[in-house]
Amino acid sequence: MYILRQWPFSDAASFVEVADESVAIRAFQIAVWVSVTVREVLEEDAPRFPAILDTGHNHNFSIQERQVIEWARVRPNSLARLGEVRVNRQEVPLLAAFLWIHRNRSGRSELLPQPYRMALPQGIAMYPEGMPGAPRLPLLGLRGLVSNKLRLTIDGANRLVSLRS
Repeated sequence: MYILRQWPFSDAASFVEVADESVAIRAFQIAVWVSVTVREVLEEDAPRFPAILDTGHNHNFSIQERQVIEWARVRPNSLARLGEVRVNRQEVPLLAAFLWIHRNRSGRSELLPQPYRMALPQGIAMYPEGMPGAPRLPLLGLRGLVSNKLRLTIDGANRLVSLRS
């Protein structure tokens, strides 16, 4: 099943609106739309927000506490703590959450219903408010793709990405 089918990315910077905030997507960043939920079922009103698909990021998914609250509209204390990971000699909490990648219409950035739910038994890394080194935008990392046995294809000539199970 295709999750992203010829999803376009740009060689120019752009901006998207998220929770009344203008967010910069830099040139050559593969920004995908995700949702984070407490439950295994995606609620209809679960907000979507951008995350950078980053194969250089070696964890499942990393996000700032502020983004969990404001963008995902999830209370961090509603997520069970699974442990922690050390990043730059600092402990970052790992929390149990459900991550959804929103699918697209082939070759376009138009989103389709029925997003793909990723299995993340190790949880998501949530950087506490004010912690240095937190990613500017949420990061969907290579570990999440590998642990879900997903296949990523990047067509550099046409600036398109495909992701499938």
